[in-house]
Amino acid sequence: MIKKLLFLVLFLYSLMQLQAQDTIVKWTFSNNKLSDTVQDGTNALNLFRTLRVAGTNAINMKNGATNYAAQSTGWDNGMDSKNWNISFKTTAYEHIQLSSKQQSGDSYPGPKDFKLQYKINSSGNWADIPDGTIELTNDWTGVSNIDLPAECQNQSDLVYIRWIMTSNTDIKGGTVAASGTSKIDDIIVTGMLITGLDDKNASRSLSTFPNPSTTTFTITTAKETSLLEIYNTNGQLVYKTIPKNKTLTVEKTLPAGMYFIKATQDGKENFIKHIVR
Repeated sequence: MIKKLLFLVLFLYSLMQLQAQDTIVKWTFSNNKLSDTVQDGTNALNLFRTLRVAGTNAINMKNGATNYAAQSTGWDNGMDSKNWNISFKTTAYEHIQLSSKQQSGDSYPGPKDFKLQYKINSSGNWADIPDGTIELTNDWTGVSNIDLPAECQNQSDLVYIRWIMTSNTDIKGGTVAASGTSKIDDIIVTGMLITGLDDKNASRSLSTFPNPSTTTFTITTAKETSLLEIYNTNGQLVYKTIPKNKTLTVEKTLPAGMYFIKATQDGKENFIKHIVR
């Protein structure tokens, strides 16, 4: 009975880990510097993504919902055009969610009405995100873990998101002036790894470089490997070889996505994830 209970607990824990949301890209503006417009997450897919504004004055840093926030003025006559915007990749991730916080100034009242839109690739067409309507006050308001459309999943092309003004009304009921301010903070995009294979046996004895890669990459093993295989997220074998030494350069061109590398060592199977973008 105790063994069965322990197994159930471990199984549920493993299931929770498998279904956990990973941070894909985020902006938390913790340093009060303009460099904070570059995201501060650690996901290798999106290390240098930048927060931008369209049609307004330049971004500066002000007090935020937690530490600091990005702020801009010049939102006058911005209905259906002026916006905050970001872009990122979601290769090998599904169930993409977005959170963000916004505020419009009190002394210098900014836009009241925004909505979230998305497009895929710079040449795509903007479309509304369901439940993405935002009405601001002088308090921090936003969206929490809002689901992005399925089209945003597993994208090697850039996914673009924008917070666009939908009226010229300020938070006090007047018309947004050039001095009106808008702040944005704690932008966090998360997703769930697509798992076509179980990597429960992931081992420190296996590594890849660079990871992510674009074309060729190197696999290094700490042990002699009798068989090395690469699978895509659908569990399909895309590469197979018997390494002659502990370092192997993979020159096969793989489509962008997440891959699982399996090394058979001493009769045991070790897995590691690798991203191609």
